[in-house]
Amino acid sequence: MRMQLRPSTGPQLGWLLAWLALSVALLAAIRVTPWARAAEVLLRQDARWAALAVALNLAILPLWAAEWVRLAPAAERPTWRRTLGVVALTSATLNTIPFFVGAATAVVLLVARAGLSRAGALAVLALDQLLVGVAKLAVIAVAALVAPIPVWLRSGVAAIVIGVVLGGLALFIAAGQRRSASAPGALSWVHRWSARLDALRDGRRLAAVVALALLKKGAEVAAVLAAQHAVGIHLPWWSAVLVVAALGVGTLLPVAPGNLGTYEASAFVVYRSLGVPAHEALGLAIVQHLYFLAPAVGAGYLLLTVRQLRPRDEGCGVPLTAPEDATRS
Repeated sequence: MRMQLRPSTGPQLGWLLAWLALSVALLAAIRVTPWARAAEVLLRQDARWAALAVALNLAILPLWAAEWVRLAPAAERPTWRRTLGVVALTSATLNTIPFFVGAATAVVLLVARAGLSRAGALAVLALDQLLVGVAKLAVIAVAALVAPIPVWLRSGVAAIVIGVVLGGLALFIAAGQRRSASAPGALSWVHRWSARLDALRDGRRLAAVVALALLKKGAEVAAVLAAQHAVGIHLPWWSAVLVVAALGVGTLLPVAPGNLGTYEASAFVVYRSLGVPAHEALGLAIVQHLYFLAPAVGAGYLLLTVRQLRPRDEGCGVPLTAPEDATRS
């Protein structure tokens, strides 16, 4: 008698492979982390400030989920709770596996877990990237008002400005174009995708998602300030703005797992320019990154681990295929 696989076998295997891939990437990142210097700083940290830094970085995830719910096409809008799981897993992937794997993971999860169409998922991702650029420019603008922008940072700022202007212009044009159901081939798919950019056609939704993107950056700035206090380094509040601005440019291209090295280098340069001794600046940069990675990676990895430990019931799998775009309104 031929044995048949249960419907949930495919999704379960997919989640297992995702957990294994994330575990390998996480172990690789742990191996290259300078734990000796980190331990030296962590042993003398103020636990209250450290907990606040981690909590503020953790707050980015629910804000991110709320943003994606509002970016999703109105006809496909997922629940906030389900989107939070997608965001947690996307964040874990983005901060452990380099070279744009995180973006691909986001699309797959928005389709398989949140129930969006492929066009809807790609629309959410495109709009999210635009908002990331807008939030980075806002932080850089504040930094420019309160402190001189380093020369090395200015060239990166120009790249972000060009990217945001061109990307925003392209998305607004796509959102406002006429759509035809009879368009041939790939053009028809582009029309379906542009139809799902409705967040750009709703002023109130657009204002809400911009506010959420800015709140995410605000939480990141506050977390950096808390990290400084945690290790006993007291700098002006605007130093945290300058650090986040530098991180926005220094980690623009994800070339290393968790941006290990590039993150620390960007923060280190800023702290040295502010007069922090090299030994202290390096320790702060490392620990600050750990405060960020703990929730950014830990939440998603915990979610995947719990899923692997949970008993498998008949039909409990999550479908990994999306409804066809043609069936969506």
